[in-house]
This record gives sequence, C-alpha cells and structure tokens, in this order.
Amino acid sequence: MSSFVTYRNESTVNVVEPSTKDNVTFYKIIVKVGTVQWNVLHRYSDFVDLHERLVNDHGVAKDLLPPKKVIRNKTPKFVEQRREALNEYLKNVFNYLKLTMPSEFAHFLDFQMYDIFFLLQDLAKKLFLEGDKLLEN
Repeated sequence: MSSFVTYRNESTVNVVEPSTKDNVTFYKIIVKVGTVQWNVLHRYSDFVDLHERLVNDHGVAKDLLPPKKVIRNKTPKFVEQRREALNEYLKNVFNYLKLTMPSEFAHFLDFQMYDIFFLLQDLAKKLFLEGDKLLEN
C-alpha cells in the first residue's frame, strides 16, 4: 500500500510502452509512490477525457496534450512519438498537480486501488452514498 501524502516528492509517472489489442492502442503507465509501483493502461481517448476535465476544473494549460491525428495513427513510428508526447504531458501535469492531486487525476492513475488515502476516500464516499442500504440488511 502506498502513501502519496508521505512520499509525494518521491513519486513518478512514466508512459513506458504502447500495446495494441483489437486494433486499439493502449499506453502503459508506471506509477511509483515511494517504493510501491503499479501499472495502468489507458487509450489516447482516456487522456483526452482527463485533459478536458483538468483544463476546465484545475487550470491545466489547454495546449499541453499532444493533438489528435486521424490519418496513419497506427504506424509504429507514430505510436512511439505519441507515447513520448503523452509521457511528457503526464509528467508535466503530475508535477503541476502534485500538491492538490484532484480526484479525477488520482483515479486516472488508479490511486484509489493502491494508495491508502485515496482508498479510504473512496470507501468513505461509498459508505456515504450506500450506507443506509447497508444498515437495512
């Protein structure tokens, strides 16, 4: 179990390798908090969705995300260039939001599965929303 609050300055994110399944490209992200490490897979469209929320709600610069390309976006060269650009994007956003770590960014990186603070936040939210139902049984 990680503790981002404790190891905030010893935390990193890296987009390390793309993989394709059913003609869809996923980008593997390695998240490291202190000595705890885990992997997350996301499509480019997931980055786009996250970026829109971060721009609207958290002051992230609109032009940080690498642009969408429609034609020839499956070539190995393009996929690798996009991986590099997404890696730079994620590192910049991570450093910018490190002190506040908004929930949508934490969820994108699966903090709620590996970090004690975000896990407890999710459990508290679930208990708040479903507590009456649980107490009825």
